[in-house]
Amino acid sequence: MEIINSFQAGLRNGINNNGHVVYCRYGLPHLVCLPINRPDDPLLSPAISHLKAMNGYFAQQFFIYLHNTLNSEDVVSGLYQYAMQSPVALSDYTKGELIEELSLLVTQNKLLIIPLNE
Repeated sequence: MEIINSFQAGLRNGINNNGHVVYCRYGLPHLVCLPINRPDDPLLSPAISHLKAMNGYFAQQFFIYLHNTLNSEDVVSGLYQYAMQSPVALSDYTKGELIEELSLLVTQNKLLIIPLNE
């Protein structure tokens, strides 16, 4: 998982992150970001809206089947901390609970998943 800032690769810790690039099960890059952090790029694809269907079932499947080798092993916890904008105690949650919360945020339009065409 790499942290990006206006599509320039680089590490930025803290509340000012503009999103995370994750790789789906097919190895395609996707930007996961908050709506307020969506880059202002006219060539950027719209967020994937069909992931909200069936109460976030497809968003949940997206997060469950992230590519194992292209993403870091703590990608789900990093996304959760980014989405909540706080260093929450992740030890209180299982990976399944974190994925469920992330998919709920996607259904509520509080978290966007945008495909990146490179």
